[in-house]
Amino acid sequence: MRKVLLGALAVVTSMSVTAASEAYVPLLGDLDRARRAREATLELDVAAARKILDGADTSDTALALETARLLLYEGDCDGAVAVLSRPDLTNRPEAMDLGDVSRGCARATAGTVTVRDDERGVIVRLQDDEDRALVPLIVDVALKARENLAKELGVELPLPMRIDLVRDQFTLAAMTGLPEEAAQTTGTVAVAKWGRVTMISPRATTNGYAWLDTLAHELTHLALTRGTRDKAPLWLQEGVAKRQEVRWREKEPLDDFPAADVVARVGLDKGLGVELDKIGPSIAMLPSAEQAQVAFAEVASFVRYWAREAGEEALPQLVVRLKAAESSKDFEQAIADVSAADFQTWVKRWRGHITSLPKDLPPELEPGAMPANVKEIARRIRLGELLQGRGHARAASIERARAHALIPHEASVRCHLAESLLAMGDTQNAAPLVERIDDVYNRFGRWHSLNGLLHPDASDLDRPFRFGIALDPLEPAVACEEKAAPELPKDAIRAAICEAARRMPR
Repeated sequence: MRKVLLGALAVVTSMSVTAASEAYVPLLGDLDRARRAREATLELDVAAARKILDGADTSDTALALETARLLLYEGDCDGAVAVLSRPDLTNRPEAMDLGDVSRGCARATAGTVTVRDDERGVIVRLQDDEDRALVPLIVDVALKARENLAKELGVELPLPMRIDLVRDQFTLAAMTGLPEEAAQTTGTVAVAKWGRVTMISPRATTNGYAWLDTLAHELTHLALTRGTRDKAPLWLQEGVAKRQEVRWREKEPLDDFPAADVVARVGLDKGLGVELDKIGPSIAMLPSAEQAQVAFAEVASFVRYWAREAGEEALPQLVVRLKAAESSKDFEQAIADVSAADFQTWVKRWRGHITSLPKDLPPELEPGAMPANVKEIARRIRLGELLQGRGHARAASIERARAHALIPHEASVRCHLAESLLAMGDTQNAAPLVERIDDVYNRFGRWHSLNGLLHPDASDLDRPFRFGIALDPLEPAVACEEKAAPELPKDAIRAAICEAARRMPR
């Protein structure tokens, strides 16, 4: 997810001294040079931006602002704070967003650990050194996603790529400028901004999250920002990111479940939809998680439809045209040029397409849906958890079986029940709970590790454990492939993750 901030220099260069209010003094200095530096920075070409800014006059406030922006993109948050603290930039409208983010970043990165893979060009900054075990997978996925983006969007992310792994949403907000309340409301776990991807560590969430796909999603935002000089409208940014987040890897079960087309249609029918070009500055800032869910489904559905109907070359061509456009307002002409119809025509065609589809969405998967007996389910789950934690597997299995009967397609409930049955030695009844992925409605790390344990596939024994790690890498049972301590997975990377998971406080 990405927060779009209006570039400070764009505001300055669109104003003249005479047009400004009497209380406002515009930035002074070489505005053309500052513009070129900002464009290079937005394109993530920090070397070119540094070259443009080298030797800048210290009294040039426009160049000072762009120097601070560049430092932030390079990860030097303290340096950016120092520049923005000079009297002629303090409290200036153009510097406020940069200043807030720079100070938040400086606080958050104090004492962080930086892991560099200079050979492959990835820099990972960790708030918690215990997340070091995740770095090899982060580097691997970043490079695969980069290769895919170059192939499918025609945009090559420059090296090094910068990725920050943080402890919580408070830090995520401080480092990116996304309001913490908005992050909590919509469940935001990552932001691509300021030349880097900032993600919450999987350790910060109860059951992990699809952190590797999330990384690919956010790198897509950086690629679009680079490829269009930040002129891509929000719906295009998010729609393309949703499309690309799974295209770096082989297809997996439940990749498009529930189908974005159907979620979008049902959401629109329920009045939860938003006009594509009126989503606002960020999906993360929509008023509810349900609206965010529908908005993501809308943009994903529309972009996939448009890319399919317009042809595989249309998307990279659109990126090129947006980069050359004078402003984001030229998008209408750009999309018409590459796909023989304007944006509104494509929206009408897309709406006609999703309206023609059957609304075969299970009621419990509709946006905003809650089981009628949610309190009873929660009570049974909690009782089962407490009993299992005290070693009363049989009593726990009774409570968990009751929860399973109430919500049979919930993957976590199936896993909890299987856990209790296995503790009792009842493999026969545990195995069917994690046998068929078609029996569950959601992705859950432990479902895959239990599936790998109870239903090994001789053609690829590692596959379910890879799936599990991609969803919940710091859950010991998932990370350790259901092995008891001190036994470790044979794969060296997963063995290190297993050891890190076992060290986590519970």
